[in-house]
Amino acid sequence: MLFEFGQYRIDVDVEKTKQFYKNADFVSKSCSCDGCLNFEKAVSTLSSSVIAFFANLGIDMKKVCECYVHFTDNDGKLLYAGFYHVCGTLLDGERPWKKINETAFCWDNEATFHVSPDFYIAFQKDVDLLEEGFPLPVFQLEFSTKIPWVLKKRNSYL
Repeated sequence: MLFEFGQYRIDVDVEKTKQFYKNADFVSKSCSCDGCLNFEKAVSTLSSSVIAFFANLGIDMKKVCECYVHFTDNDGKLLYAGFYHVCGTLLDGERPWKKINETAFCWDNEATFHVSPDFYIAFQKDVDLLEEGFPLPVFQLEFSTKIPWVLKKRNSYL
């Protein structure tokens, strides 16, 4: 199925993607850090537009391949980044990582698609940490977002 999101044009096999995520492990199975535990619980509190965006691609947001916390903002929300894999092909669009010197890159929000005011996504052909058994062809969906702390314990990122 063809999708267009800003500069990105993707061809997604939604059913193969959905089937993979149906059988995939929750992020908490492979990592028990507070960031991953919070992410898994907090994604259900995101806006319906963000949840629908991922569902339309066949992705279960609780089964993220990689997520990490950069910092906690003044409003108490955590700035998360990470990525998911998608079965299909990236047809058009540039990765949002801009080279700033020989060894460093930075994320350029202007090069991303804004799913909501606080949720930015981008796609790239390069794939990291591909899960065993993920259907091919594959590309990577990267994200940057602010997510609230929802665990019933002290925010360990303060």
